[in-house]
Amino acid sequence: MSTAASQQPASIKRRYWRWLQYLGGALIIVLLLMERVGWLPLPILERLEWQAYDLKVRSTLSEQVDSSLAIIDIDERSLYEIGQWPWPRATVASLVEALFAEYDAGLLGIDVVFAEPESPLWQRHWETLSQQYPSLHDAPPPDDGDTQLANVLASFPVVLGYYFQASLQPRDPPPVGQLPMPAMVEEPSPLPFPKPKRYTANLPVLQQSALGAGFFDNPYVDSDGVFRRVPMLQRWEGELYPNLPLAMLLTLLGQPAIKPMIGEGAGVSQLEALDVGGFEIPVDARGAALVPWYGPRGHFEYISAADVLKGRLEPGALAGKTLILGATAPGLMDLRSTPVGAVYPGPEINLSLLAGMLHQSILAQPPWVFGLELVILSALGGLMVMLYPRLNAPLLIVVSGALLAIAVGGNLWAWHQGLALPIAGLLVLLTVQMLWHLAMNFLRETQQKRWVAARFGQYIPPELVESMVESGESFGLEGEERALTVLFSDVRNFTAFSETIPPSELTQVMNRLLTPLTGAIHQHNGTIDKYMGDAIMAFWGAPLHDAQHADRAINGAFAMLSALGDINREFTAEGKPALAMGIGLNTGPMSVGNMGSSFRMAYTVMGDNVNLGARLEGLTKTYGVSVIVSDATAHQAPGWCYRRLDKVTVKGRSQPLWVMEPISRWETLTESRRDWHAAFEQALGLYQAADFASAARAFRALSDQQDRPTQMYLERIEHFNANPPPSDWDGVWVHTEK
Repeated sequence: MSTAASQQPASIKRRYWRWLQYLGGALIIVLLLMERVGWLPLPILERLEWQAYDLKVRSTLSEQVDSSLAIIDIDERSLYEIGQWPWPRATVASLVEALFAEYDAGLLGIDVVFAEPESPLWQRHWETLSQQYPSLHDAPPPDDGDTQLANVLASFPVVLGYYFQASLQPRDPPPVGQLPMPAMVEEPSPLPFPKPKRYTANLPVLQQSALGAGFFDNPYVDSDGVFRRVPMLQRWEGELYPNLPLAMLLTLLGQPAIKPMIGEGAGVSQLEALDVGGFEIPVDARGAALVPWYGPRGHFEYISAADVLKGRLEPGALAGKTLILGATAPGLMDLRSTPVGAVYPGPEINLSLLAGMLHQSILAQPPWVFGLELVILSALGGLMVMLYPRLNAPLLIVVSGALLAIAVGGNLWAWHQGLALPIAGLLVLLTVQMLWHLAMNFLRETQQKRWVAARFGQYIPPELVESMVESGESFGLEGEERALTVLFSDVRNFTAFSETIPPSELTQVMNRLLTPLTGAIHQHNGTIDKYMGDAIMAFWGAPLHDAQHADRAINGAFAMLSALGDINREFTAEGKPALAMGIGLNTGPMSVGNMGSSFRMAYTVMGDNVNLGARLEGLTKTYGVSVIVSDATAHQAPGWCYRRLDKVTVKGRSQPLWVMEPISRWETLTESRRDWHAAFEQALGLYQAADFASAARAFRALSDQQDRPTQMYLERIEHFNANPPPSDWDGVWVHTEK
């Protein structure tokens, strides 16, 4: 076949893969754009956007503390010293009065609702008391706690708190308390502010005495339960009401009108910000502002309410400060999950928002952000679709990493400029495009990998190579530790055998010997490590993982013995002597991978457990058996019946182990063979217990007196009868030769 003819199919295949990359990349862009415009919502992408936002928040927290803001904390110590909540209204009145009269506070926002009238015991029984005590008969009853608190509220700049509720159940009571006057909003057209179903506000006597009020509920908590943005206004019966921080800002500025700022972006008009007396508050289309997080819990100054009531502060300590009264005591704390903490007090959220408005540090999401994101996704996606199919895998990863760094860097730069730009869609685009084109590159190189696999097939079974190619498993050639089973085989007296063969025939004889033995190993998914003359080293469990590696290795060993039997029949028919073979197997952790030098490498196994396998092969001569396995191999392949040959230590190892001979699979073991196995195990047990007289009788009673292990133990017993072992003898036989 000509070169052009051989190259044409490869060229067609390359074009096929290239067009597949183009189409797949374009489909990724289309699906992502459909998600962005809401045609194909993907909750996981929304969650990713939230996680990215939270990460940016935590990585850019401010170290500066505004000393003009503080929280008056109804903490655990306050409850211990003052009493359990709710406190008498007179106590709350004393607290508010102390903040202003003694400590010169500037403004107080109360993150607590006083919705129910106070009814002290003395007030309920005043008429009875006045009848019992004539001196009280004509005296007017003292002011109740609500009146005392109302008088204090009327004397100082205080903004109360209340809350709306988004749901209304059939049995819900009617709205409680009294809403404050609505905020003055210059509204050019109805805007999509939240419309609650009910509210719980303060007593009229209290609300009428305060300068204002603001809600502290949040109907815009994200579906993962995290506070990230809060509505600045909510609509009730056609009027707009501010949240608590905004109500406090309005009080500080003298109740200016709120001017909605409408922006244009991507052909859409939407609410962009609120102008409050010259203070611009960025909001989204629903009128919600991102909370400007300054730090973890405790970033702002906390002052215990008990210290205020007990007069422990220096006079004028709160001069001009803007305060929020709230609770952090267990059972009272208004806990929220936020990007800066899973447990975050509600009063500090409100103070953070107020600080953001005062410092003009609230992040903006202008209406043009949506159009910008679509343009970037389309342009960058198109660039990747055209460029990536021309890049190899390493360069593709480098380019993707560079684009990712530029995207993240640009997003962080915009963040520091006051813009909260989306990043999840861009991250998904870069990641999925990179993975798609990497996968296509991988598949496009399959032909070359198959060529390599064909060469690998000289060492491992072709069907195993096919499994490696078809599976998704990684087959790196770098060294790794893995539990494997190793096999060493050696033909007995092959040197003497080869001397009877002319040198010109020796290579042919070696091929005739090693080919069927290799086939037996491949038949049971073994990997040929190397040939050492007439010896073979093989292993199971790599490169493809195999949980049955020990069992397959034993099957392979017996298949080798069967193949040797067929070879011997051919040799004897040709007048050549028959051959014998010893096989040793061991299982355990080994280092497997490409090892060697820069000139030549080999996929092989190394380690102490490999050396032990070689030692076991050498012991087959000593014990006169064809196959010996370690106790570790026997443990991994329980389907076989094993004869325990001896408890030994081999050269180079101090730890004793049992060496065993696999006899047969349990299901094929005959009854007579089972009886023989049980008798040998009983005799061996007597020997290990140093009961040599009983052991000798048991070994002599075995029917197979030509068995080499049986004769070996009878010889040992004679030796120990003449030279008794020490009293602490553990039955271990030490082998000093390889």
